[in-house]
Amino acid sequence: SATIGLIGALLLKDKTAALAVYGGSFVGMSAPTRLLHGILPSQVKDGAKVPDTSSVTLLTSFAIAGALGGIVHGASIGLNWFNGGWGGKAGFCGFVCCLLYRA
Repeated sequence: SATIGLIGALLLKDKTAALAVYGGSFVGMSAPTRLLHGILPSQVKDGAKVPDTSSVTLLTSFAIAGALGGIVHGASIGLNWFNGGWGGKAGFCGFVCCLLYRA
């Protein structure tokens, strides 16, 4: 997440866009089984069958969810939903977008 945020800050002139990229990168911290199939990590340990997923499907799913994360994070910045500080806000936007993707 930090690497993506740094690359966004270096390559994008608009700082709001760079922050949106950083917010979208938080989606990448979710577990692939949870994002794609809704399977909790504790269920995997209990012997649940995890469906096979191709690399293209995995990358596409995270790209779509990350784009949603960037849009929500950018909107929250632009609309001043969060005033002052950054603690937990990007992670919250990433969480919301994982929920939106699963819905």
